[in-house]
Amino acid sequence: MIRVTRLLAVVFAVLITVVTAPTAHADDTPEAWRIPDLKADVVVDAEGVSTVTLDLTFDFADEPGHGPYVALSTQQAVDDNPDVWRMIDVEVTDVSSPTGAPAHTQITHEDGALLIRIGSEGTRVQGVQSYRIVFTARGLIAPRHATSGLDEFNWNVVGSGGWDVPIDHVGVSVVGPVGIDRTACFSGTRYDQPCQASSSGRSATFAAGGLAAGDGVQVVAGFPAGTFVGAEPRFTKRFHVGNVIPVNATTVGLTGALTALGVGVVLMKRRRWSRDEVYLGLTPGLRPAPGHDAAVGLARLSQADVAVAFTPPKGASVGEVGVLLDTRADNVDVTASILDLAARGHFQIIENGEKSWRFVRRATGDPRTPAEDHIVSTLFKKGNDVTTGELRDKKYHALLPGARERLENRVIKDLNWFKGSPRSAQVLALLTAVMLIFGGVFLGLVLGFAFGLGLVGLAPIVTGLLLAPLSLTAGRRTAEGSAVLAQAKGFELYLRTAEADQIRFEEGIDVFSRYLPWATIFGVAERWAGVFAQLEREGRYQRGDWYVGPGSLDTLRLSMAMNALTHELSSSMVASTVAQSASTAGTSGGSGFSGGGGFGGTGGGGW
Repeated sequence: MIRVTRLLAVVFAVLITVVTAPTAHADDTPEAWRIPDLKADVVVDAEGVSTVTLDLTFDFADEPGHGPYVALSTQQAVDDNPDVWRMIDVEVTDVSSPTGAPAHTQITHEDGALLIRIGSEGTRVQGVQSYRIVFTARGLIAPRHATSGLDEFNWNVVGSGGWDVPIDHVGVSVVGPVGIDRTACFSGTRYDQPCQASSSGRSATFAAGGLAAGDGVQVVAGFPAGTFVGAEPRFTKRFHVGNVIPVNATTVGLTGALTALGVGVVLMKRRRWSRDEVYLGLTPGLRPAPGHDAAVGLARLSQADVAVAFTPPKGASVGEVGVLLDTRADNVDVTASILDLAARGHFQIIENGEKSWRFVRRATGDPRTPAEDHIVSTLFKKGNDVTTGELRDKKYHALLPGARERLENRVIKDLNWFKGSPRSAQVLALLTAVMLIFGGVFLGLVLGFAFGLGLVGLAPIVTGLLLAPLSLTAGRRTAEGSAVLAQAKGFELYLRTAEADQIRFEEGIDVFSRYLPWATIFGVAERWAGVFAQLEREGRYQRGDWYVGPGSLDTLRLSMAMNALTHELSSSMVASTVAQSASTAGTSGGSGFSGGGGFGGTGGGGW
C-alpha cells in the first residue's frame, strides 16, 4: 500500500510541478555585449533598510539593443529549512540614464525576483551607455549570526548565474549606522573565490573583476550585535513536494482511509449494477401466470442459472435482445437486424464481388418492429435495390443512428426491460468519475498548499479512476427484462453446444438462416455455420435463397461472407453518418465561393 501511495504521490507531484513551473527565458544575448563597470553604493540604516544606488555601464558595442534588464531577488531558499523562503522586500524608487539612453521602465514580478526592464521598444542604442537604479531592500541583515556573533550585512551584489553578460569590474561601498568590525568578499559561481574587502569606521569597500557570465559577487560587513533593531528576516511558506504531499503516518492513514471508503462505495455500486430485478421463486426465464403476481427481488443471473432453450425468446427481435445483453444498441445489433430481415424474406442479399453487396427488396407479410421498419424504409428510400457502396452516401446517414435509437426506445419504453435508460445512468456515472478525478486534483492542491495534506487528494482520484471503467455497467434490468435475458442465455447455450445430430428443425423454417443473426450477436456464428456445413455434406440440409453468392456457396463460405458483410455494413453506415456531419459542419455561413471565411485557421500574438 505504501509503495502504491508513493507512486501516486509522484504522479500528483508532476501535476503540481506543471502548474507551478517557472517560465524560462530564451538566451539570445549577443556575445559582444558586456558590462565594463558595475558600482553599488549602499547605505544601511539602524532598522536594517538598505538604500542602494546601482550604477552600471553597458557596452552594446556594434550590436544595438533597447536597454538592460536587472533582476533583484525577492525570495531566497534557506539551506537548513526547505519549507520556507527568506523574503527580501525591494522597492524601486528611481531609474535613469546619465548618458541619455531611453530609460522607460517596466517592472514585473517573475520567478521570485523583481524584474526591471529598461529601454524603449521603438528605440535601439549602441556603444557604452550608463544607467542608474535606486532602490531599497529589507532582508539583507542576519542579526546576531550564530557563528560570527555579529549583525551581518550579507548581500549577493551579483547573483550566481544571474547575469547573461560578462562584467569587467564590480565595486561596492557600504555605509552603516555604526563602525564596521569585519568585512569579506567572495566571487565565482560558488562564491568561493576571495576578492578585495576593506573597512574604515562606518564604511567598507569591496572590489572584484573579470567576471564571466554566470559568476557572482558576495559582500559581507559585520556590525556589532544589536546594531539593527527590527531587522529580523521575514519568512514565508515554501511549497514543494515534501510539504505539499508529505508521506507520513498522518497523510498515509487519512488518504488510505478515504481511499478505502471511496473504493468501498464504488464496489457497492458495482454490486448493485450487477444485480437485476428477478421474479422470486420462479425458474429463470419463466414469468408469473396471467392474473398472478410474483414477488420481485434482486439477483445476479449466471450461465449456470439458465436452462437450454431451443428457440429464441418469443416476441423479441435479435436487435432488441442485443441491447438487452450489454445495455446499449451498437453496430452489431443493427447489422444482425439486417441479416435477420433478409432471412425472414424482407429482402435478398446478393454478393457482387469482393466487399460489394446488393440488397433487393422482396414482398412479404412478415411483421416488423419500429427499428426494423426504419431499416427497411431507409435502405430502399431511393428504389427497390441498393448497394453497400451507395450506403456510404450521406442520404443514408439516418440508417445507423435511427435504428439504434429505435432499438433502445423499444427496449426501455415499450418492452420495459430496463429501469430507466442505461445510457443515462452510464453517462451520469462517467461524469461522476471525471468530477472525482478533477476534484481530487483541485482538493489536493488546496489541502497541499493550505495544510500540507496534498496526498489526501489521491483518494477521490483513485476512486474516480476505478469508477470510470465500471460506469459502462450501470443500468438495471426489470424482472421482465431478466426473464427474457435468461431465455436468451439459454438459447445462446444451445447455439454454443448443439451438435449436428442435435439440431431441432422446425417445419417451414430455415433454422440455420433464421438463427444465424442470433449466433452473430452471441459471437458464435462460425461455430453455427460449421454445424450446418456437416449437415449440408450429409444431404440433410439445404439453405434458402435469401443470400446469393457467386458460384458455389456452401455454409462455411457463407459464414465468411457474413463476417465480411457485417464489417462492410458497419463501415458503410458509419461513413454515411460522417459524410452527413461533414456536409453540415459549415452550413451556418454562405458558400465558400461567396467569401466570408471557411473552415479552420491559424492565429498568434506579439509583444
